[in-house]
Amino acid sequence: MIHIVGLGTSAHLDSGVAALMQQTPLVYLRTVHHPAVAQMPHTYVAFDQVLMQSDGVQHIIDVLTSATEDVVYAVPGHPRWGDMTVHALLRAHPTQCIVHAAPMPLDTWANLVGDTVGAWQVCDALQFMPVVDDRVAWSTRQHHQPYPYQLLPLPVRPHHHAWVCNLHDATLATYVYAQLREAYAVAHRVALITHDQQCTWMRLDELPMWSEWPATLYLPALEALDNHRTPDGIAYIIMRLLGPGGCPWDHEQTPQSLRRTLLEETYEAIDALDRGDDASLVEELGDVLLNILMQAEMARQAGRFCMADVYAQVSAKFIRRHPHVFGDTVAQDTEAVLNNWYNIKQREAAHTTTPRSPLAGVPLALPALTATGALINKSKRHGVHVTGAPATAPTLAELGEQLFALAVTATQHDLDAEAALREINARYRRRVDELFAANGHLNNQTEELWRDASPTAPSTD
Repeated sequence: MIHIVGLGTSAHLDSGVAALMQQTPLVYLRTVHHPAVAQMPHTYVAFDQVLMQSDGVQHIIDVLTSATEDVVYAVPGHPRWGDMTVHALLRAHPTQCIVHAAPMPLDTWANLVGDTVGAWQVCDALQFMPVVDDRVAWSTRQHHQPYPYQLLPLPVRPHHHAWVCNLHDATLATYVYAQLREAYAVAHRVALITHDQQCTWMRLDELPMWSEWPATLYLPALEALDNHRTPDGIAYIIMRLLGPGGCPWDHEQTPQSLRRTLLEETYEAIDALDRGDDASLVEELGDVLLNILMQAEMARQAGRFCMADVYAQVSAKFIRRHPHVFGDTVAQDTEAVLNNWYNIKQREAAHTTTPRSPLAGVPLALPALTATGALINKSKRHGVHVTGAPATAPTLAELGEQLFALAVTATQHDLDAEAALREINARYRRRVDELFAANGHLNNQTEELWRDASPTAPSTD
């Protein structure tokens, strides 16, 4: 049997814990860094050397469960207060464990940091250690540099008070800080409580410089308007703007009236991306996000859908369409990924009551030239043979010159090049849909399907 005990927060070893250790010769400690360790009745084995290893928690579980006699496993504080080794042990082997009561540290710590009324969270500092994975990531493929590990989701949410227990050394504190700064401002005031019950307030970015270990970290909750680094913060701001007592201008807007700003902000983000201007890109991506959240909040208030529905839909879709990442499917290269994606979309379409156009998903509002490329790429996925391309591909500069020359010709003859290409796109769409409706496939067709379609008045496509 594994007897799990808490050492509390002081140098005084509880008499019941001391008696249990005296009766059980085999004693294991999560860490030797605790003031009560000096009162241990006999020798012990500490796990400090394995805690920071990627398989450290599992190693502790394996050692404890392989014992052939009763053992004591002692952890700082309370066994059920933010210790992930205990949580993992109880989850994997509940019938082999007995958790012995111990004073909860919250009463002591709350007196040190002040008011902690309201929802609070507790977690183990080890939960902030990212799991290292040597497989290829975007950064290693595109920039040939190590992947900057980030932990998601964070073990804590900024709008609730939080306790981070078992900060046992500076290395672990550095991991904790690196993750917390993703959600908290570096100037956020936090408190460190040491084993002698000393409470020190500091800025979050001072945490890696602390030297008195072990310690417990207290993170006060952020006010809603101070939560600037997580989706919850901006969502609250949007709800305030569109809610009771919000902005009169925003109250006059509709989803349609914001259509133009969504398009403009998207183009501005693309412009910043093309210029390689990161500062502008950060701002413009924020403006695009603002428009998305405004649309979702208007829909929520109108009873149509909410942002949670948007999250749920896109999350489920990307998990479903990436079985090579989230499932057992193997995809060795980009072509295999695209084939999987196409096949999955086909299976999804098969479950709809109305046959789906092969060109569905190419927005009507796309710029004409962009739409043409999207239409041809989708057609290729349906077996259309692309014809008419020159034997030698032009360079990017040559292609640009050719397109520019066509635009000059259109301007000189007072023709609308955008409208002309939109009309061809519309004819192509109509012919593809006709053939697909008649045959159920597009195999062995050519990209010049539009020639078979009857010309019409200029389309708004």
